[in-house]
Amino acid sequence: MTPSGTPSESEDPEGPAECEKSALDISINGLPGKIARGSGWHKFKMNVYNSSKTTVRDLDYFAGASSDKDGDDLFKSKQVSLQALDPETKTWEDLSEDGRAVGYVGKSDEIQAGYEVDIPLRINVKSTAPVGAGFTLGAGLYVGDKDCVGVSDVAYKFQIVKSGGSGSTPQTGGTAPVPAESPSSNTTGNVSGTLAETGSSSAVPMFALAGGAAVVLGAGAMFVVRRRRNGDAAA
Repeated sequence: MTPSGTPSESEDPEGPAECEKSALDISINGLPGKIARGSGWHKFKMNVYNSSKTTVRDLDYFAGASSDKDGDDLFKSKQVSLQALDPETKTWEDLSEDGRAVGYVGKSDEIQAGYEVDIPLRINVKSTAPVGAGFTLGAGLYVGDKDCVGVSDVAYKFQIVKSGGSGSTPQTGGTAPVPAESPSSNTTGNVSGTLAETGSSSAVPMFALAGGAAVVLGAGAMFVVRRRRNGDAAA
């Protein structure tokens, strides 16, 4: 994505304009390409990296799980459960707006150029989930360096297979500590499974609607920003 902090030509008199292009790179890391129904929790991370040359401020994060890459057909929470790890309480919180696998994850005051945020998530594909393609969706909304509103998002494809299939080993639920170590790589698409792929989605309106109340109220966990190491640079 080519960074830009300039507003678009059509300015909204009631608020900041939309940034012409995104200043953030978002990737989904650590999620299997295939997940068997009933195989338990599978942990992964959404990585948000500022590849621009300017600081990005006032970020809000969203996540969801859908059967399509545009987020138009969100899974019901009783079929696919999605949770985010609260870095303050060290507990997993359900993302289940209106009974769907989507929700507001948290925020960062700013991400300086060359810095990144890892947001721990996990997904549980239940025995009632439909067999077939699924997507995990991530989005970030922010205010650019000239007060334009920017959006970055990603859709990661995985395959839901029948119980007893070749999905990854189940992981237990309950509380968990914040990971002590960063992933060995933050490269987009660095995951197992032949059906794994990443790409941009258009799910931002869905995310904004689901998390609108939380954004207005300023709710959500505050995520720690760290400098990306040279060896972690995305391809």
